[in-house]
Amino acid sequence: MLQDIRDKSQGIVVKIIVGFIVVTFALFGVDALVQSLSSSDTVAEVDGVGISRTDMLQGAETQRRQLISMMGGQVNPALLEDNVLQRRALDELVQRIVLVNQAQGLGLGVSDAQVNTYLLQAEQFQTNGQFDQNKYLNLINSLGYTPLAFKERIKQDVLIQQPRNAISGSEFVLPYQINDVSQLQAQQRSYDYVSFSLADESENTSVSEAELRAYYDENKDNFKTPEQVKVDYVVVSSSDFYSRVSVTDVELKDAYQASINGLVQEERFASHILIDTSDKTDDAAQKRLEEVQVKLDSGALFADLAAEYSDDLGSKDDGGNLGYVEKGTIDPTFDDALFGMKKGEIKSVKTQFGYHLIQLNDITTPEVPSFASQEAQLKQTLLDIKARDALLTAHEDITDLAYASDKLDVIAKEYNVDVQKSDYFSREGGADEITSNASFVAAAFSVSVLEDGQNSNLVELNDDQVAIIHLNDRQVEAVQDYDSTKEQVTSIVVQNKALESLKLKAEAAKASEMTVWSFVANAKRGQDEIASLAFTLPHPIANQPVVQIKDLSNGDVVLVRLNSVGVGAEEVPEDQQLAYERYLTQTQVSLSTQSQQALLKNTAKIVR
Repeated sequence: MLQDIRDKSQGIVVKIIVGFIVVTFALFGVDALVQSLSSSDTVAEVDGVGISRTDMLQGAETQRRQLISMMGGQVNPALLEDNVLQRRALDELVQRIVLVNQAQGLGLGVSDAQVNTYLLQAEQFQTNGQFDQNKYLNLINSLGYTPLAFKERIKQDVLIQQPRNAISGSEFVLPYQINDVSQLQAQQRSYDYVSFSLADESENTSVSEAELRAYYDENKDNFKTPEQVKVDYVVVSSSDFYSRVSVTDVELKDAYQASINGLVQEERFASHILIDTSDKTDDAAQKRLEEVQVKLDSGALFADLAAEYSDDLGSKDDGGNLGYVEKGTIDPTFDDALFGMKKGEIKSVKTQFGYHLIQLNDITTPEVPSFASQEAQLKQTLLDIKARDALLTAHEDITDLAYASDKLDVIAKEYNVDVQKSDYFSREGGADEITSNASFVAAAFSVSVLEDGQNSNLVELNDDQVAIIHLNDRQVEAVQDYDSTKEQVTSIVVQNKALESLKLKAEAAKASEMTVWSFVANAKRGQDEIASLAFTLPHPIANQPVVQIKDLSNGDVVLVRLNSVGVGAEEVPEDQQLAYERYLTQTQVSLSTQSQQALLKNTAKIVR
């Protein structure tokens, strides 16, 4: 199929385009062609610095990947729509240029060496504490960057951060601010309340047909069936590449060796008696050690001698037990002695901590699985990795095939997959795994699919699956008739009428001297929902309670009467005060940074 595309590239139209490029190269050079093709590609200018459509689209793609990475399957498909992503990307690019211009105007700069150091030290590019070139390249490729473009992006990030660091470093919090926050958090409130149940009121509320009709007629726009689409799609999975990849015997043997190298090494179960030299002379320590050795030779138990003589408080009461020890995890001198001993042997050695009498109790070695027992699993793992890499490599070809045709049959035939049909689904997503995927939904409602009738761009469903979508049918948004919405309308009207009735009852209770109140004394902030509402009321003045009607999250209505506000008697711990200080500092830094960025943006000349 790919050869068909190459064959079609020999057509007369293609030759005319190539001829135009050759003539332009000859007469004006490469720059003239690039400028002619990109001059109309500018979507915005900031103080004379242009933002290209390519930059905006790349920024939108980066944001799409970040949203999916952060939120996974929980991301709202509406956030992944092209126009939303592109608008946000353009705003971010405008802000970035404003900040870069500010930093450069201040004479700030970033060297390539600084960028290299930053990248080498970044944890996301490391494996076992070392820079991992493959991890680095995989990440920047997934974001749509070339290595050079990514380094330039990082250089800008470091440059922009310098003025921000200056703002952050200049902010401070005064003690009285921390004290004020501490007092607010420790504040206590005493109040009375009366609650009114919406569920009970709804059961005793009746509505007429006329009321239902009237509500429907006034709120028809609230009873619309959303726009829906049915799509055809193909899914290409990494498993579809199993027949195109293979695993060699050498690769299997290397994988097996790597797997057994990762097993736990030999462990030795040891006990020891420590004669600490930090509080005694070397001679005194040796004399004490000899005393222990004499008793040991006379038949005394090692555990009993450890309890009597050892200066290691952590092990002396457990017979000097150190447990199982791996080589390289303890003091090197002790380590060398222990791993040079035979089972049951007792040996003395001096370390930086003093003299040790070591007893080797047991030796365990890992059970290494045979190659035959691991071969099938290792082969499948390698096949999975190679198939996933093959799918990643095929992204470009799949995209080309989708672009070259307005059908999905070509892709289906090339990768031996079926063209599938979905049920109708809205922008909220469908009921199955594919049509509920946020990226899939966003692509289905993209302009190119919905309006232009084209195949979608490549949709990455997950690490092992990609899809291409084509519109099958579209149902526009429509108002539902009264009969189909009557049940929903009834529920809304009954609830609204019941809520109105509750508010009237609460007003009556507010004015009545016969109201039976429930009393709460010295409630703390966040104690429960009603207490939280009590903390939203203004302070009583001249001992006059503040009474207000509030709504609860379950729909009930509560009448709250705030009687008094007091300061908590508990002393705020030091760690909590430090937390308040960090919070206030971070808040001030955020506000200052936002204000400065808004000022820079407002004074910049921005053309969109």
